Amino acid sequence: RVGVLNLDAHFDLRDEAVPSSGTPFLQMARAEAAAGRELRYAVVGISEPNNTRALFRTAEELGVDYLLDEGCSAGAAHAFVAAFLAQVDALYLTIDLDVLPASVAPGVSAPAAYGVPLPVISAVCRQVAASGKLLHLDVAELNPEFDLDRRTAKVAARLINTLLG
Repeated sequence: RVGVLNLDAHFDLRDEAVPSSGTPFLQMARAEAAAGRELRYAVVGISEPNNTRALFRTAEELGVDYLLDEGCSAGAAHAFVAAFLAQVDALYLTIDLDVLPASVAPGVSAPAAYGVPLPVISAVCRQVAASGKLLHLDVAELNPEFDLDRRTAKVAARLINTLLG
């Protein structure tokens, strides 16, 4: 049982003819369904104003678990991730840097007005690493053109170090 945990302000479940950064998890869900499997997918940090009602409906239809950015206290995030980890044997963790507040991660294409505090995201990374279930990870959406003082790149490196260190 492989699960995907996405730390992101967006569902990335858009239904578009051409694949983009907004479509990968709908593509994955469809591929899994075609293979007779269900995608176990959860998202920490969803920004309600930055996702359409259609995306929320798609998430509901696919059984996606999510935690809104405004509800991402340390305790709530820990409990959410623990519940998801209990459902899977192996985990693909994807960190979209726009999950973080714009002041922490300005070097993204869609900076978050609210975002999830870095200590909460870092704690989730420690929790995932300690679970022994981490199979694969990626860090996405770094845009060097917008990255003040390489701040976002440094945060990304720190999170990777937390996961692999």
